[in-house]
Amino acid sequence: MQNNLFKFIIRLSVVVLGVLFSFYIEKQKALSYKEDLKDQSLRRIINNIEHDIKDSRFNYNIHSKGAKFGRIILNRPNELFQNDKDSLGYYLKSVSLFGTIFVDNQEEYNTLRNSGLMELIGNDSLVADLQSKYSYHAHFKKIERFMKEQSEELNEMVYKKLSYKISGRTLYGPYGSYIDNDPLTNYDLNLISHKTGMMTYYAGKIKKSIVQDSLLILDIKKEISLRN
Repeated sequence: MQNNLFKFIIRLSVVVLGVLFSFYIEKQKALSYKEDLKDQSLRRIINNIEHDIKDSRFNYNIHSKGAKFGRIILNRPNELFQNDKDSLGYYLKSVSLFGTIFVDNQEEYNTLRNSGLMELIGNDSLVADLQSKYSYHAHFKKIERFMKEQSEELNEMVYKKLSYKISGRTLYGPYGSYIDNDPLTNYDLNLISHKTGMMTYYAGKIKKSIVQDSLLILDIKKEISLRN
């Protein structure tokens, strides 16, 4: 009787252990599948960040050049008015027109976050850096909207002071020579100063973001490589 009971217990234990092991295998398969989805999503985020860096380099070039031209006007307004009205027209048109539209591609990041796959990322700093990156996108768009509004009065001033006759082209279109009989007023220079200051500030932010995005790509690749 005791021998039969012992055999029954052994058999039951084997069955239970088999079921538990089967559950464990299925759980590991499900976890591995989610890890694969997470890695696929992170790879797509890397591609998005690489595009962000490419766009940011273009945007940095625009705003740093615009800020440079603005400083030239502010440092030499009378000299340009007296001796080089074509260059003055070029600089004015550039400062007034230069601007960018930041393309905010958050779809893959939102998918990663909303699916719960973000919880599978082992590096807490990486999670925080991803959140930080996509939060500053909103700040970039806010800066651009502000500069667009700020440029309206500047554009109107420049439009009145430049010739319709084309002297050359800026990155954003043609420009004419400075034809106003009077030099730029303090009010005009103040408008230019505001736009120059914003472009300088924004160029600095963009430059910093390029470095941060490049480091973020390295951290994401490390996260992916841990399972490979």
